[in-house]
Amino acid sequence: MTQPIRNFAIIAHIDHGKSTLADRLLELTGAVPAREARDQLLDSMDLERERGITIKAHAVRLTYTARDGKPYRMHLIDTPGHVDFSYEVSRSLAACEGALLLIDASQGVEAQTIANAQLAQANGLKLIPVINKIDLPSADPDRCRRQLEELLDIDGDEAILASAKEGLGVPEILEAIVERIPPPADHTDEPLRALIMDSWFDSYQGVIVLVRIVDGQVRTGDRIRFWASGAESAVLELGVFTPKRHSQESLSSGEVGYMVAGVKNLQDAKVGDTVTNADRPAAAARLPGFQDVKPMVYCGFYPSESGQFDELREAVEKLQLNDASFTFEPETSLALGFGFRCGFLGLLHMDIIKERLEREYHIPLICTTPTVNYRIHLTNGEQQWVHNPANFPESQHIEMIEEPVILATISLPEESIGPVLGLCQDRRGVQRDVRYLDRRRAIVRYELPLNEVILDFHDRLKSISHGYASLDYELIGYQAEELVRVDVLLNGERVDALSFITHKGKAYQRGRELVEQMRTLIPKQMFEVAIQAAIGHKVIARETIAAMKKNVTAKCYGGDITRKRKLWEKQKQGKKRMKQVGRIEVPQEAFLALLKAKV
Repeated sequence: MTQPIRNFAIIAHIDHGKSTLADRLLELTGAVPAREARDQLLDSMDLERERGITIKAHAVRLTYTARDGKPYRMHLIDTPGHVDFSYEVSRSLAACEGALLLIDASQGVEAQTIANAQLAQANGLKLIPVINKIDLPSADPDRCRRQLEELLDIDGDEAILASAKEGLGVPEILEAIVERIPPPADHTDEPLRALIMDSWFDSYQGVIVLVRIVDGQVRTGDRIRFWASGAESAVLELGVFTPKRHSQESLSSGEVGYMVAGVKNLQDAKVGDTVTNADRPAAAARLPGFQDVKPMVYCGFYPSESGQFDELREAVEKLQLNDASFTFEPETSLALGFGFRCGFLGLLHMDIIKERLEREYHIPLICTTPTVNYRIHLTNGEQQWVHNPANFPESQHIEMIEEPVILATISLPEESIGPVLGLCQDRRGVQRDVRYLDRRRAIVRYELPLNEVILDFHDRLKSISHGYASLDYELIGYQAEELVRVDVLLNGERVDALSFITHKGKAYQRGRELVEQMRTLIPKQMFEVAIQAAIGHKVIARETIAAMKKNVTAKCYGGDITRKRKLWEKQKQGKKRMKQVGRIEVPQEAFLALLKAKV
């Protein structure tokens, strides 16, 4: 290696200043000229800039001359902070030897701070704590130091005080990276083994992969083999991001860069796979890759125009290549036609994927109600996994239903504890413990059914805590509950896309709210429309949309009442016939009504 290497990531809770610190590091090392500098430089997607969040991890090479006079080659990876993108964080940490743990000086240690720190420690990374935003009037660095020691067992005196916005403490952070983070092991002489950290599809060059070279060296023109699929191809281009794409002839052990090999089949280059040299394959075992993540939230995606199904298939395949935590499988709905049942890590993850499909691939989508994966024990002794309410077995065949349960860690101000405990109790939560960090903040842990969290729990939490509470969660198992499927009927016909699964005690309330909302969303027809919510054959709520009225007796200016009665009866029979053959068009807003329902 010509220059010493340091590989590090920036991890933190959402909105603690990761992207701003990355901007200052780019400026201070001269990676970006002053005329090209802008806020959130590494956040390349419009969605990231609009929402002010990092969705994808971004790798960039920096060159820094330290105070000892030596030039260092640094690979920085800016990671997301939201719990729904924790898989991006885990992939980034696999390519690093150290991480900057960023903490907001006014907010302190929050839920995702703890989760990301524990993830980094589990990967054996050296953590450098950085207390950011010390320029704020409400900053309290001493409290942050105490929280580091109490919650994460990290010496508070090691923390660097900084303000990424003002540039304070950034030179000290660069020096700490050089001094505290160990260099990667030099295995340049060994056969090639490279870990695929990320991949994306280019219309002209095919699949482009981002790799961390663990052993050996790869050069332009080498023939490589993908370990899982066995596919072979020649390396057409190698390079790094500085942050602009910069090609070079080779990548060696310890480096992070991109590789173009003319791969057209999306399944050949999977994230987490190992790349080796086809002519001199590695005798060592395949690299461990990443922990498989299972989707926690499921939702149906259907194209608004049925003719766009093939376009949607291509789009989700390309998007899955870029986001391995996103899964999909084909499904059919009587109401919506052909589509896909997609799996996500959370509701924000679902929202981002939907936005990307609509923006990047120009496919308007209809989304069904989010749901989770249930384990159903049947009366014949078999087990069945169901995440689509339309596939829910009939009640007479069900012995027991188990739903996923999470352990939620909520960091919140002391004055919000009462309302937050009330919210968790209302969502069928079981309290684990409450820890007071100091006079201002506390951490509450609750066991909660995931089904109660995926809809509007996060919004309600932010509302009652005035935006100061934060949430992190992990799946801890399944528990048996009294759950039922609520169907929506329009004039006696079930609309499968609107069915949902809920706790028996909340079925009436949610069914009542849904039919009331649908009554306002479905336009009037020439005939009466009955909207019903039912559990099996039992109707639990009903609303009626009155038919459009026409004054058929307007032409009668007198005479016997029987003339009017004949016209009314004739109109009544006509509406009855229309009701038997008429088809109700359900607008897209009706499918979003469940998302807006307040439980």
